[in-house]
Amino acid sequence: MASSDLPGTDPSKCVFDTFRIAIAKRLSETLPLSLKQAYSGVDYGKKGEDFTVAVPRFRLPGKVEEIAAKVLEKVGGFLKTG
Repeated sequence: MASSDLPGTDPSKCVFDTFRIAIAKRLSETLPLSLKQAYSGVDYGKKGEDFTVAVPRFRLPGKVEEIAAKVLEKVGGFLKTG
């Protein structure tokens, strides 16, 4: 993905951008979010995790738990709930 798709990112210089973009891409494929919206919700890890996604930040209709379960079902392996 070119950095021009997400201003302020440069995967060739910052490997964390590569991972954040990959996570955001999966989120945008699962939820009704643009890549830019999804990327804004992916943050560097807290409490020993590599990256975190604050699902409530997206203000999607429905229960947060159900939305998170949908993401985990689709994305699976590399995400876990905290």
